[in-house]
Amino acid sequence: MKHPSFHVPLAPDVSLAFKPKAQLIERRSAYQRITIEHTSTFGHLYRLDDDLMASEADEFIVHESLAHIPALAHPSPRSALILGGGDGATARELLKHPSLERIVVAELDPEVVRLVGQFIPALPARSFDSPRVCLQIRDAAKSLRQLHARGERFDLILFDLTATDDPACAHLHHEEFMRLCAASLNAGGIIHVQLGSPFYQAEKTIALWQRMRGIFAGLRPAFISVPSYGGPWLLARASISTIDDPSSAGLHARLAERGITDLRHYNPDLHHACQVLPNHLRQLLA
Repeated sequence: MKHPSFHVPLAPDVSLAFKPKAQLIERRSAYQRITIEHTSTFGHLYRLDDDLMASEADEFIVHESLAHIPALAHPSPRSALILGGGDGATARELLKHPSLERIVVAELDPEVVRLVGQFIPALPARSFDSPRVCLQIRDAAKSLRQLHARGERFDLILFDLTATDDPACAHLHHEEFMRLCAASLNAGGIIHVQLGSPFYQAEKTIALWQRMRGIFAGLRPAFISVPSYGGPWLLARASISTIDDPSSAGLHARLAERGITDLRHYNPDLHHACQVLPNHLRQLLA
């Protein structure tokens, strides 16, 4: 049986075409349409409305970068907040750091948690079963406001979100919420945000970078390549103080101390190398 191709939009006039071998499920939740399909190149993948969120073949590039760059830059993170992250993959990576005692995942849509866990179990890898992980099903902004009001602070705040113009998460990139994130960090805490594609989403990437630049004293990029996202992808790591990364030797020592050995993408040399931008991206963010 042939299944119709689908297109993931990258820009108003550009999209990435996929030819699925099978559609596993399509369901409309209270918030969005969730589609899970299988392709020869990317394996199982899931989309929210028309946006591709993660695929089995390359999700490790995003989730290892999002989690381990800040977690290894921190000498001993004990608490983390993941905004979005309903597929459980970022929590899966953070659980590799034994010092983390509490990982809060603030996900809006319970159907994302349920369906990804059922059809693509390698993404969460049972991370939501860990007693160290607290899943909160509600709007991430409301979750953080409540946590902040209770006096809870975090060593890491990770934005496992990609669509900055989606009504469900656009407010999480506004200045007001960014300032709340900054106020919710412990001393030495780090925020890690997905800026997006510097090629296909240049204006949004610049706007978010400049917004963060006006709030955080320390700001560093990470430049990675994600095939299912159309290639080049930028992240931004921020802190209310300056960011001083350990040397490659120091990062190797932290990996050894924490017993982390099974990474497919992240390594200490790449930790430093991904912060070096080509000239056109330096100019873009200047």
